[in-house]
Amino acid sequence: MHIPIWGTYITTPSVSEQQAQVNIENTVQNDSAKSQKLMVHTTIYNNKNQAVGQVSNAITLSANSQQVIDQDVTVAKPDFWSPDSPALYVAKTQIISGKEVVDSSTTRFGVRTFINDPKTGFYLNGKPLKIKGVNLHHDAGLVGAAVPKDVWRRRLQSLKDAGVNTIRTAHNPASKEFLELCDEMGFLVQEEAFDEWDNPKDKRKNFNQSGEVDYITQSYNQVFAEWAERDLKAMMLRDRNHASIFQWSIGNEIEWTYPNYVGSTGYWDKKNKVNYYWNAPPYTPAESKAIFDSKEVKGPKLEDTAQRLSKWAKEMDTTRPITANLVVPSVSHFAGYADALDVIGYSYRQAEYEYGHKHFPDKMIIGTENWVQWHEWQAVLDKPYVAGIMVWTGADYMGESNGQWPRKGTDSGMLDFAGFKKPSYHMMKTVWSDEPHLHITTQTMDKSSYKIENGKVVEKEAGSWKKGKWFWRDVNPHWNYENNQQIIVEVYSNQPEVELLLNGKSLGIKKLSDNEDRILKWAVPFSAGKLTARAVGSVIETEIATAGEPAAIKLTSDKTELVNDQYQVSHIVAQLVDKNGNPVYHQEGKITFDVATGLKALGVDNGWSRNVQKHQSDSLTTYRGRALLIVQSTEATGAFAVNVQSSKLKPSKQIIKVTKSKK
Repeated sequence: MHIPIWGTYITTPSVSEQQAQVNIENTVQNDSAKSQKLMVHTTIYNNKNQAVGQVSNAITLSANSQQVIDQDVTVAKPDFWSPDSPALYVAKTQIISGKEVVDSSTTRFGVRTFINDPKTGFYLNGKPLKIKGVNLHHDAGLVGAAVPKDVWRRRLQSLKDAGVNTIRTAHNPASKEFLELCDEMGFLVQEEAFDEWDNPKDKRKNFNQSGEVDYITQSYNQVFAEWAERDLKAMMLRDRNHASIFQWSIGNEIEWTYPNYVGSTGYWDKKNKVNYYWNAPPYTPAESKAIFDSKEVKGPKLEDTAQRLSKWAKEMDTTRPITANLVVPSVSHFAGYADALDVIGYSYRQAEYEYGHKHFPDKMIIGTENWVQWHEWQAVLDKPYVAGIMVWTGADYMGESNGQWPRKGTDSGMLDFAGFKKPSYHMMKTVWSDEPHLHITTQTMDKSSYKIENGKVVEKEAGSWKKGKWFWRDVNPHWNYENNQQIIVEVYSNQPEVELLLNGKSLGIKKLSDNEDRILKWAVPFSAGKLTARAVGSVIETEIATAGEPAAIKLTSDKTELVNDQYQVSHIVAQLVDKNGNPVYHQEGKITFDVATGLKALGVDNGWSRNVQKHQSDSLTTYRGRALLIVQSTEATGAFAVNVQSSKLKPSKQIIKVTKSKK
């Protein structure tokens, strides 16, 4: 007698500040050869491990049979789950035969409410919430797809610190550990099932298959007809109790692979002088529909497949909306695809927000893929009908290098391959977080986006910041240039006024309100020393200093104590520093790690997209003077040393203490 895997389903059909009705559906299975009299007992615990409700049901279960037991518990004055306060409850169910507990299961859930209003946006627990989201692939740099929970925790905490409140799992279900962290840390999650349906994509270009089908292109479409229902339902069966999941996505940019959709937009008609990214659709819905209907479709129709997927999803869960990432929503809205969806995801379609809302006002819009750029967020601030955006991506990921070897992946993220924060991270933090923030970057005038005109720093191409796409501008983290060389200093901040100082001398105050691009800019003749950005009227400031030659290696670790569960990890960062301890960001060095027996080295990386040094190694060349080593605990306990050395540099040591696990 037992509860099968994923055999508990918890919903909260009625919620108020006074009480929450918790419904628990427990599947109980009797695999024995005789009928059984059983008691199904469920207790609800709050996040302080206090019992706040319980219920029992006596049942008789026939031999070799299964039964769903429906239970209701009322929880008084519930704690609501939200990104700001991710309160979680636990339902513990016991199957009791006589006086013996023959099986038990523990299920974690949250109490929260969702409203998706096509006019005013998304509401969580009755309050409006703008989605500040990121897309994340399944890999995490040097560990590949086998990602320890601590690796995700470090990355997610960095994103949380930037104000991120939502994650889209692009383009596949997430791991159990990942979703557990999102529950605990307070991230809304749009979990996505498929990147392909009936027809193949060219995996080299993320577009419809136009050439020969080969081993790279062969993918899920080959088994979609047989496996789609089972795979979708398995994903939802496993994950539907997670408090973090607020939307189910059934597909990513599927329209590329079906006839009629792309060709009916008008974007690729040579007679139309429009840009897919920056212009609204050139045709009215009626004009597009006339083109769409004039073409005969052979094979499966996208809209029919979408309806089947949506039906299957709603057989599993009706508490969350169904969505998808649409690449040509101007067609999908009228062609039947959008009819299968509750929320419409727009893929890089800020130019279409107003068009979509005007012609299809009954569907809520959300940006499901957007560039990591300020202008993407600016585009939704005055549009309450757009629920928010999800930028591509939260972190750099392996693959999609588009034939640019030795580029090993796509570096469009807020975090790099090693989880280090990039300049775009700091920009998004200034618009997504209320925490006062300052960040300095520099670049030579010739390599920068700027020039001097009438004594002011202006863009070489006026308004080019509004057309930024996947990649951030080329900027440096250091203050090391030739004497008197003209340098552009960029400061990203959410403070109204910022003063820049060089060696204590003011270089002037810039106002955020005077810079539509939210980048404060100074042209500064280089002089060695300290460059300081200071918020006017506030104690917050940040600085970068001219570094000398590398003299030593500084080691830091996010965790200096582990337990011997053979799973916990520590991220050890090596940074080149000069004789005064200043970080050296402008020179590189080859470093070697020596990890004591008792720790397992998972690998090394420097975060650079063009670093193709082996991850499974004890040595590598730094990037911007920095490198990452991840070590994992083993069964051993004790204090273990991680040493790092490089030719002519003072070595360094980090001690990691490993204690016995209590489990």
